[in-house]
Amino acid sequence: MSISKRLSARLFPVLVASVLSTTFILPSAQAQTAEAWPTKPIKYVVPWPPGGPTDTFGRTIAAELSNILGQPVVVENKPGATGAIGAQTVARSAPDGYTLLAPNTTAFIGNVVASPKTANFDPLKDFIPIGLFVESSVVLWAQVSTGIKTFDELLKRARDAGKEPISFGTTGSGSVSEQSVEQLARHFKLNLLKVPYQGTAPQVADLVAGHVNIGTADYPIASGHYTKGTLVPLLVIGKHRLPELPNVPTNYELGIKEPDFTIWNGLFAPAGTPAPIVEKLRKATEQAAHSEAFRKIAEGQGNRVIFQTGEEASARLKEEFDSRTRFQDSNRQ
Repeated sequence: MSISKRLSARLFPVLVASVLSTTFILPSAQAQTAEAWPTKPIKYVVPWPPGGPTDTFGRTIAAELSNILGQPVVVENKPGATGAIGAQTVARSAPDGYTLLAPNTTAFIGNVVASPKTANFDPLKDFIPIGLFVESSVVLWAQVSTGIKTFDELLKRARDAGKEPISFGTTGSGSVSEQSVEQLARHFKLNLLKVPYQGTAPQVADLVAGHVNIGTADYPIASGHYTKGTLVPLLVIGKHRLPELPNVPTNYELGIKEPDFTIWNGLFAPAGTPAPIVEKLRKATEQAAHSEAFRKIAEGQGNRVIFQTGEEASARLKEEFDSRTRFQDSNRQ
């Protein structure tokens, strides 16, 4: 027998033993890592500027997670490209449970459908849903100086070819604020002019100042301006009227039902995050979402606390992605 063959014969059992030992050690090591996790601060990326609803929800959940997990959960606002900058950052982060993404529907679904090359991430493949924890509906508002007091008055004004287009603020490409108003414009043949912003807070600020005529925002964000008489509610974008605005109709009542523009906020980890860490995060996030502190903020502002995770959350994401894609394709025709 040649030297090389004798060496191979001797080394083969060693290699087999090494592979087998690795196979059995890795799950054990992974379990031990998950059991120790977290051992350092966790970065909680919000892909929007401070002051908006996603930021508010994120900071409350992060504070609760800090208490539950025993490590600081630090919010980092990373706005830009309608949420894509923050999402890309987390998608490319180490899947170790220490960098998480807290997006909303716009940053995660609408943005990717509207601008896939700009977004440059796949919400269905690059992330694991920890949980969707709150739902909300936006309201279409008019600046009081426009003189528009109802949705019917908006229709009349925006169909008048002799007047300038109605300007509307959006929070970026693929956002609910953009797509829901574009849906109305197409359905009712309205003459509108789009003005993009980086987030809800700056859009509302310009709407209140009269720099744009109409715009969408969650009721809690705009309620103070509504109370002061600066903003006038025209339409609820969703399935149900808001208790705070019982006389304001919904787009569903007008026969506009797809896509569903209900907004959710949630928490996601990069794909590849170990299952035991994901499970720990899910349990902690569900506890945080049902905490008194979070429920007080969410429900006190007219939102609905939910908790969807795993297959349920994944199925919802796919349905919304497909529905928005159909809507976007019809817009391009």
